[in-house]
Amino acid sequence: MGPAGGACRSRALGWVGLVALLLGMGLRFYRLDAQSLWYDEGTSAGLSASPVRRIVEAAAQDIHPPLYYLLLHAWGAAAGRSVFALRAFSALAGVLLIAATGAMAARLFGRRAAGLAMLLMATHPLAVYYAQEVRMYALLGLWAALHSLFLLAWRARPRPGRALGLLLTGAAGLYTHYVFPAIPAAHGLIMLGEAMARGRWHRLVRWLGLQAWIGLAFLPWAPVAFAQLRQWPAPAPVPLPEAFRAILQALGWGITLPPEVPFWVLVIPLGGIAFALAGSERRGGGIGLALALAPAALVLGRGAYREANLKFFMAALPAFVALWAAGLAAMGRLRGPAGKAAFVFALGLVALPMGLSLRALYFDPRFARDDYRGLARALTAWVRPGDGILLYAPGQVDVFTYYWPDAPLVPAPRGRPPAPEEIEGTLGPALQGRGRLFVLWYGEREADPAGQVEAWLDAHAFRAEERWVGRIRFAVYGLGTPEESPAPEVRFGEAIEVARYGLTARRAHPGDVIGLAVQWRALRPIPVPYKVFVHVRGPDGRPVAQTDREPVGWRRPTFTWRPGEVISDRYGVWLPPDLPPGRYALVLGFYDPDGRRLPAFLRGQPMGEEWPIAILEVE
Repeated sequence: MGPAGGACRSRALGWVGLVALLLGMGLRFYRLDAQSLWYDEGTSAGLSASPVRRIVEAAAQDIHPPLYYLLLHAWGAAAGRSVFALRAFSALAGVLLIAATGAMAARLFGRRAAGLAMLLMATHPLAVYYAQEVRMYALLGLWAALHSLFLLAWRARPRPGRALGLLLTGAAGLYTHYVFPAIPAAHGLIMLGEAMARGRWHRLVRWLGLQAWIGLAFLPWAPVAFAQLRQWPAPAPVPLPEAFRAILQALGWGITLPPEVPFWVLVIPLGGIAFALAGSERRGGGIGLALALAPAALVLGRGAYREANLKFFMAALPAFVALWAAGLAAMGRLRGPAGKAAFVFALGLVALPMGLSLRALYFDPRFARDDYRGLARALTAWVRPGDGILLYAPGQVDVFTYYWPDAPLVPAPRGRPPAPEEIEGTLGPALQGRGRLFVLWYGEREADPAGQVEAWLDAHAFRAEERWVGRIRFAVYGLGTPEESPAPEVRFGEAIEVARYGLTARRAHPGDVIGLAVQWRALRPIPVPYKVFVHVRGPDGRPVAQTDREPVGWRRPTFTWRPGEVISDRYGVWLPPDLPPGRYALVLGFYDPDGRRLPAFLRGQPMGEEWPIAILEVE
C-alpha cells in the first residue's frame, strides 16, 4: 500500500476511534440519573461529602482505600452533588477507559485492533454499567489500562516520562482498590518471561526498582490495607465451573445479559481470543492473557469470589477486550469473499448479545438498582408524626438521607451480630411512644445471621406488611400495648386453642396498624404447617386489609408445636390510608398449604372457618 493508501487508512481508523468515543459517551450519559442511588452508591455519596480528614478516617474503617472518595469529594465540590453529577465522574472515567484500552491494544496488536477495541469497550455492558455507578470500578479499569499502557511504552523504550506514568498509575491503582495488585503482578510475570527469553535482566531490575518506589508511595496506607484484607468478608465457596461461567459472562457481555439468552453465546469472545492467540498476534496475546487472567487468579485464589464481586473484574476488562479485538482484527484480514463474510458474521454475533445486554441494563427491571428514591418518596407520604424509620444496614442511612435528609430515623443496633442487651437497650427506648415503625432490611443475614433483631421486633411490635423492593425487604410494624382479654374458648380444628388475646385498638384511623396479640395452646401434635390469616372485612365481606403468615414470624411452624405448649404470637394489619370511615370486621383463621381452612369452634359449637374477633370503628 502506498503513502496515500496508508494515510487514508490512518484517517479511517482515526474516525473509528472518534466514533467509538462519542458512542461510548452517549451510552454512559444516557439515562444516567434514571435510577435511584443504591446502597453502595449512598456510601460513596455520603463519605465523599465529608471533610478530607473524615474521608481518610472512614476509609480506614471500610474495605476500600480512600483515593476514589477523595477524588469524588473534589469533583462534587466543582460539579455539584446531584445524582447526575456524582455519576458523571464515573462516566467520564469510563470514556477515558475507552481511549486507554484502544491505546493499549494498539501497542499490543496494531491500529486495526485498537479501533475495534475502542468500539468493543464503548458498547461493553459491564463498562457502561460501572460507568453509571457512584463507585470506584470504572476508575479501577482506567488505572489498570493506563498502568499496562505505561508498562508497554516503558518496556519498548525506557524514558523518564513513561517511568513517571508507571509510578503514578501504579500508586493510584493501589489507593483505589485492593484487586489492582493483580495488574503489577502480571507485569512482573511479563518482565520475568522477557528476561529469561532475551536476557534482559537489567530491565527486570529497573522495573523492580520502580515497583519499590510505588510500594514506598503506598507505605503510609499499607498497615491499614493489611488489616482490612485480613477482615475482608469471606463469602461462601462457589463451585469453580459456576464461577468461571459467571466471570466469562461478565467479561463478555456484562452482568445484565438476560438469562433467556442461550448459553453458547458465552463462547463467542473465547473464539475471538483463540483466533488472536493462534495468529500473528500471539506474542502480544500472551501479555494480554496474563493481564486478563491475573485478577481472576487473585479473586479466586483469595477465596473472594461471589456474584456481587464480579465488579472486581473491571481490572481485567481492558486486556480481555484488547484480546477479543485482536481476534476480530485477524478475521478482518482474511482474504476473499469468504473471509469478509466471516468477519461480518463475527461482528453480528458480537452486536446482538451486546445490544440485548445494554437494553436490559437500561430498561429491564430484573437488573434495576434498589429504589431508595422511590421508597423515600413513598415514606414521605405515609409517615406521620410519631412514626419511626429503622434502617438496619449502616450504609442505608447515607443513601436514604440523601433523598430525605430529615427522615425520623430510629437508631439501629450496630453489633455484627448484636448482643441481646444491645438490641433491648437500643430499640426499647427508641420505640417508646411511637405509633408505627417502617423498616428497610438489607444485608441483615450477614450482620445478624440468627435474626435476633427481627425476632425482637416480632416479640415487641406487630408486623403488618412485608414485601421486596429489589433487594430491600420493606416491612411495616404497629406499636403499642394490647389490652388483653380472657380466653375466648375458641378452637381451630382439633389441635389449636386460643388461650388469650388482645388488641391495641378497636377504634382506628385510616393508615393505622391494628395490633393483635394471641397465645395459642397446642392440644395435640400438628403434622401440617398451617398459616394464620388476619383479615379486616368491609361491609361487603371482602378483605380491605390482611396479614397472612406462619406463626411467630415464620419461626414456629405449627408442626413444631408440642402438646400443652403455649405459643405467644403477634400480628399487625395495616389499614389503607384511603379507607373510608365505617365499621369493619376483624377475623382470624388458619389454612393449610393447599388453601383449605380449618373449621373454627366457639365453646364447642361450629362457627364456620374463621373467628370474628371484633368490630373496628374507623373514623
